[in-house]
Amino acid sequence: MKTSVRAVVLGVIAALLLAACSAAPVPTNPTQPSPTDPSAPIGTEPGGDGSGGGSGGGIAIPDFPLPGGGQPGENPTIVVPKPGRLNVHPVGAAKVEARVDGRRVLVRVSWWSGVEPCSVLDSVLVERNGTNVTITIREGADRLDVACIEIAMLKATIVDLGELEPGTYTISAGGDATPIQVIVR
Repeated sequence: MKTSVRAVVLGVIAALLLAACSAAPVPTNPTQPSPTDPSAPIGTEPGGDGSGGGSGGGIAIPDFPLPGGGQPGENPTIVVPKPGRLNVHPVGAAKVEARVDGRRVLVRVSWWSGVEPCSVLDSVLVERNGTNVTITIREGADRLDVACIEIAMLKATIVDLGELEPGTYTISAGGDATPIQVIVR
């Protein structure tokens, strides 16, 4: 009986620590437009140097319903880029999902990460080569002089690819994520 009480107490402590280290609320109506340069990092204004704040151009936080509704534990925390992090590096994705609305394509990229301030989304790079789209998640740290709890956290960001010409597109994001195909009519 002592073991089950200990497990419950440890679970509550872990949940409280995770809540305390979570990101601030995410804006639901970004105001910046998508970058016009398809290879520009998402999270910066067109022509910007990436050092500014804001909600991140190209990042949208729309209602993003997916078929099947997901399984328990598959609901990631939605995050937006915060350009200017330290020790920025690419992070492999766990899953890529897309929604096509007319000719507009929204992509949700999910990945496993740590908690803030040690693991923070810095930027999202989108590279287009014909009908192939490659998305690269880049994380860094807010500060290097802190210790963070070592707990895995499923994060995601929504990337607005904008209006695409009709055709079949392959979208990949590296890591364990299986590339997907979307059809724009």
